[in-house]
Amino acid sequence: MKVLFVNRAKSPNRYSFEELFSTIKKELQISTYKDFYDKSKPTFFKCIKAIKNIPADVIHLTGGLGYYTLFLPSEKTILTIHDTNHYEHDLKGLKKWIFSYLFYKIPYKKTYCLTTVSENTKSRLIELFGFKPSKIQVIPNCYPIDFKPSIKENISATTKILQIGTKSNKNIERLLKAIEGLDVELTIIGTLSNSISKSINQYNIKTINKSNLTHKEVYQEYVNCDIVSFVSLYEGFGLPIIEANAVGRAVITSSTSSMPEIAKTAAHIVDPYNINDIRNGIKQLISNDNYRNSLIQNGFENCKNYHPKHIASLYEQLYQKIVNK
Repeated sequence: MKVLFVNRAKSPNRYSFEELFSTIKKELQISTYKDFYDKSKPTFFKCIKAIKNIPADVIHLTGGLGYYTLFLPSEKTILTIHDTNHYEHDLKGLKKWIFSYLFYKIPYKKTYCLTTVSENTKSRLIELFGFKPSKIQVIPNCYPIDFKPSIKENISATTKILQIGTKSNKNIERLLKAIEGLDVELTIIGTLSNSISKSINQYNIKTINKSNLTHKEVYQEYVNCDIVSFVSLYEGFGLPIIEANAVGRAVITSSTSSMPEIAKTAAHIVDPYNINDIRNGIKQLISNDNYRNSLIQNGFENCKNYHPKHIASLYEQLYQKIVNK
């Protein structure tokens, strides 16, 4: 079996999809695979020509490239859709209409099937576009294989909270208000907006900001922290939840979109719009050792559902189905 992975253009500022499928590829038990990257040729149509010249039984578009499906053989092409967030929350008018066709409606008609990373994303596709459930397969994300448990016997004197990501949906300003006056140190991974910086100063939060970290450095931030905060307003999946589960850190996350589905009983769930709910949840994780440790133990069980070998096997089964048909 020969699988061709078609990926977004390489960029130092975008690596989530690439990190995910890099992990999955290492666990695949298939004969061979190759990678192709968008914009690796001078024009779009030269990219299409190059793809067609690569022998492949399955063409897997790993995210963000739905418009490619117009020019690829539908019977052996699949597309992974990670979320509908940009379409739902950022676009309006004609741009939204065009985006819906290029990234959702055309790929739905021009692929063997779509895969999504959560039941929530699948539900959104069905509700927004009327897609048939039978043509959408849910295959979750996996955590990095080298995110190993790192047992922390005691919580830090000043509780260390880790926040991954700084986009508007990450809800950082409510988090900052929620921890105002608590004896905590917040590490934020990502570029700070002027608004977030202003809130940090306004609420006098002890903050460490880091960006452009290596994979190993991100893992070390999980090891260093006591609590991972992921109280986003919406997510397609919520990878930091299972990364924290795998390392052995307590998680506080949101009751919205995909996050309860991914966390199950391995996180403290809060209303992300309710600052008091967030605050009380963090206080409970800090003060209640038994509760915090129970979530950590639940996390070790939960992340088994997202082990790279398991997720790779789900993709293998889909690839084999395409080959066998």
